Amino acid sequence: MKSSAKKVFSIVFLAAAVISFLAIQSEHYLSEDLSVYEKIEAGSSFNYLVIGDSIGRGAGAENKNLRWYSQLEVLLKDFSGTRARRNMLVQSGATAFEGIYKLQKAPKFRDIDLIFIVFGENDRKYMDSEQFTFFYEKLIRNAKERYPGSEVITIIESPLKQEQFADAIKRVSAHYGAKPLDMRIPFKKSGMLTEQLTTDTVHPNGKGYQLYAASILELIKNNIETDAEIASLPKPLTREQTLSFYEKKNLSGSKGFVIENGINISKRNGDYLEYEFKGSILGVKAIRSQYGGNLRVYIDGEYIRTISTWWPFTRERYLYIASGLDKGQHNVRFETVEKTSPNNSSEQQIIQISSIIVAKDKKKQS
Repeated sequence: MKSSAKKVFSIVFLAAAVISFLAIQSEHYLSEDLSVYEKIEAGSSFNYLVIGDSIGRGAGAENKNLRWYSQLEVLLKDFSGTRARRNMLVQSGATAFEGIYKLQKAPKFRDIDLIFIVFGENDRKYMDSEQFTFFYEKLIRNAKERYPGSEVITIIESPLKQEQFADAIKRVSAHYGAKPLDMRIPFKKSGMLTEQLTTDTVHPNGKGYQLYAASILELIKNNIETDAEIASLPKPLTREQTLSFYEKKNLSGSKGFVIENGINISKRNGDYLEYEFKGSILGVKAIRSQYGGNLRVYIDGEYIRTISTWWPFTRERYLYIASGLDKGQHNVRFETVEKTSPNNSSEQQIIQISSIIVAKDKKKQS
């Protein structure tokens, strides 16, 4: 009798599992051709991707549940019963340049319906608005090429004060039919002080991210009501959108650096690395850590900038250096300097560089 009961239980359990699986598959195939707005309205689940910086990551929230996307997921569930499944390509301190390369290197996520792009506040520290426009457009194009059926919502971050960068986001968004959301407006309309909505006057706290989540939900509701079309992929707004990034490891000169596991490492002042490269864009792949120091960067003998490899956690980073160079041959020199990052409280300084990042035209490669 016990054996028979176990068999019946096993059959019932198996049948329930099969029915559940078929229901999930049915929902997937039925909603496969629906836009994200149709899925949300119908209460179907959908997948979304965040490509962004520290605000995209939700930095500043008192706990994980108070990050903007966590709060948004709850609001969407309450609104229509939809389940939003999260995917993240985020890095504190990142620029749109780094977002492009992270997207290029990342495995392809399955069935992305909605993409949030969250950049601008860091970019304005390293590039002008014209350079930002190019990288911001390239990020949207690359995302749409990888996920053609996805909607794109672009976030103008609440602390952004440079109007040229906000205008660039609006201009690129309009060209692609992406939906811009200027979070400076809800922050201003709230009547609350910046100190009440942020942890450090830049990164929102839980209350600040509540405004983000509520504003995104209102945007989505409005797009559902107006039957908005999702973002498209028209002809490029700026030139050279066929460029793709790749790493160049071969050195043309070095002093003091030693190679360990494919990484060039220096622990002293006055060491340098040199690379030859061709093209108009340059970045560097480096390891940032709590022992990181500073590097002076020279292109064709001209000082460009000093970059820091300090970070509170060890991270592989793709750092923007320059763009708008002529398309010919160039030399870049990275030189360690005695002055460490002010954030480095240790007695040691470690510089770790893997390669430079340059661009090739995809059309010319094919």
